[in-house]
Amino acid sequence: MPVGSPIRELLFTDFDGKPVEDPDDVITEAFDDPRYTARIEPLRAVLGDESADPYDRFLACCALASWAERDGYAAVAAAAAKPDQVVWHGALTDHRYSVDETFAHLAGTMYLSEDLTEAKGTEADRLAALRALLAIADEQYFDWRLAFALNAKSLPPVLDLLPEVVRRGIRRLTDGPRPSFDLGTQLADLIAAATVVDESLAVELGMELARVDASVRTTTHLAAVVARGKTQVSATFAEYLKSVGDAGAGEAVDEAISER
Repeated sequence: MPVGSPIRELLFTDFDGKPVEDPDDVITEAFDDPRYTARIEPLRAVLGDESADPYDRFLACCALASWAERDGYAAVAAAAAKPDQVVWHGALTDHRYSVDETFAHLAGTMYLSEDLTEAKGTEADRLAALRALLAIADEQYFDWRLAFALNAKSLPPVLDLLPEVVRRGIRRLTDGPRPSFDLGTQLADLIAAATVVDESLAVELGMELARVDASVRTTTHLAAVVARGKTQVSATFAEYLKSVGDAGAGEAVDEAISER
């Protein structure tokens, strides 16, 4: 962070004026402290300042989107439109896979802000940003955060996009170009998220993924379809997963069955 950066006061200082090490502390504290609103305009200024440090602009985007601000959602959608060209690409790196981690954090703002959108009239903006992120889930790293944002409320408006993205990801696993992170488990988490809205679709996509990636990690993540399922179609899927997976996957499926 550059010396004198306004981000130090805006996101590394709590609302009582005390320094904090993690800007997430300030972002989440805002949900219980209305004093955060005084920081919205200065954060907008940082986000829109092309001369500002890219990491500072990224943090401003995270804060504004987490607080359900239209500017933040618009910046998320714009980043997803040109993921490799966004100015803060690479500002955070996942240590396991050595890939950009910024989109994972942007996805986190989608569920953090969900309860604020009604009061601010920005739910349509949030869903547009969520849709833009989902559209690149076959190529950008999201870890678990994007799937977590796809709950029973948020998933239906974007569900039509999910099969296309998952199938595009499956083609990447078979024909390439294959990303350097674990795309199989990321796709599995997205599929599992769909279970509470469309169980048959989740099983259909899960079968397609398992045919090309039956690794223990992917099949274990797909077992969440079984755990969340309510009908025979997911029970049948459980037997399929046990037939293609190894012993570790079988244990995960048995545990999922016990959770039904």
